[in-house]
Amino acid sequence: MAQTFALKNLLDIAASEADSAAARLGELNRQVQLQEQKLKLLLQYRTDYQERLRRAIANGLDSAGLQNFNDFMNRLEQALLQQQAALNEARGRAERGLQHWQTMARRSKAFDTLSQRAAATLMRNENTREQKAQDDFASRSGFQDA
Repeated sequence: MAQTFALKNLLDIAASEADSAAARLGELNRQVQLQEQKLKLLLQYRTDYQERLRRAIANGLDSAGLQNFNDFMNRLEQALLQQQAALNEARGRAERGLQHWQTMARRSKAFDTLSQRAAATLMRNENTREQKAQDDFASRSGFQDA
């Protein structure tokens, strides 16, 4: 009984840790999606700005305007590099979170298996005791009848 009680506590703790790891993984995946959306927005902004430059050049853009465009595009490229780095970092955290969750889930399953085995052993032992008690009773009962 003490063994199954200890296993129950371990199983509860392991299940709680697995649930926490799953929740954390969900948050990490949301962060990856957010970083992907930011990168996509920056890429779209760059495409839009390049198109605006094409139109401005077609309409006659002076050298100061061209210099402003180049300066802005350089800053935008830096922002894209930073955002790509942030996305890569978020993906790394999500991958580590996935590995942690998998570890916690395996651990929880292992404790569940141990708990089930202990319960089955306890049940077999109880059934054996009951059978022995019934056999003893039947044997004593048979002696009294004779």
